[in-house]
Amino acid sequence: MKISSVSLIASLLMLFALYAYSQKVVPEDFCISDDEYHLYELINAHRAINGLDAVPLSASLCYVARTHVVDLYTNHPDTSICNLNSWSDKGDWTPCCHNKYVPMEDCIRNKPKELTNYSGEGYELAYAEIFDTHPDTVFRFWEKIDAASHFILNQDKWKDKSWRAMGVGIYKSYAVLWMGQRRDAMPAPETCSDIKEKKERKLQAETSGTFEVLSTATSRYYIIIASFQSVEDAEKEAKRYLEVKNSDLKILKNNQGQYRVSISDYPSLAAAKQGKAQLGNKFKDAWILEF
Repeated sequence: MKISSVSLIASLLMLFALYAYSQKVVPEDFCISDDEYHLYELINAHRAINGLDAVPLSASLCYVARTHVVDLYTNHPDTSICNLNSWSDKGDWTPCCHNKYVPMEDCIRNKPKELTNYSGEGYELAYAEIFDTHPDTVFRFWEKIDAASHFILNQDKWKDKSWRAMGVGIYKSYAVLWMGQRRDAMPAPETCSDIKEKKERKLQAETSGTFEVLSTATSRYYIIIASFQSVEDAEKEAKRYLEVKNSDLKILKNNQGQYRVSISDYPSLAAAKQGKAQLGNKFKDAWILEF
């Protein structure tokens, strides 16, 4: 039986549509809280003290982490014999009643693949208390517990793992940490407060026609796209990039009277490198400056 080219194309389009629909994506407006970012910094600082590299922040694993802490607080799957790594049957995921007698490790590890396009497995560390928690409280607890510290520092049963992606989630009285061995293809998530501030600055620049000029050190890492001898030229260049997604345009003035145009800035060098890599070839000549 012959298949017409029209029927074949229609079938392929249908298959493509079904495939695209089945893909799980992190929402475009997803962001993390300041507390979540603080916990991420505490964990990497602990790794640095112990001679280990920082683990990049992963949007996919942060989304999984946030989804889980909300599920834990809202639906309480951690009841009866089910522990904190368990997931309820109230969401678009496979429920897991995880415990030492009937472990459901695969159910846990596959959550990043179920909820996002992250291609690797995930490993989770969880925390809960009666009242709303704080990142310092969570970290101090994990630091003192051998099993948790070994997980963070790739020791003992985790010594053969190499963490290349990290996700954190804090909601009410719950906190979780996710680690993965594969890098996340998505750019690192921004904090919700940074996004709000960027929107306000962008609106101010669009309405006033001027940009924030920084002349004092901020201890942040800036991605520089151009340098000029006058603020007028710098502002003219900055205006060309007002429509660039997630841009936070600023002008930095140094002691030599140079005006450098920054398209985004980050609290750490690792985050800045990750951000620069996501800019693509359009900004291949950009460089990172600590200011």
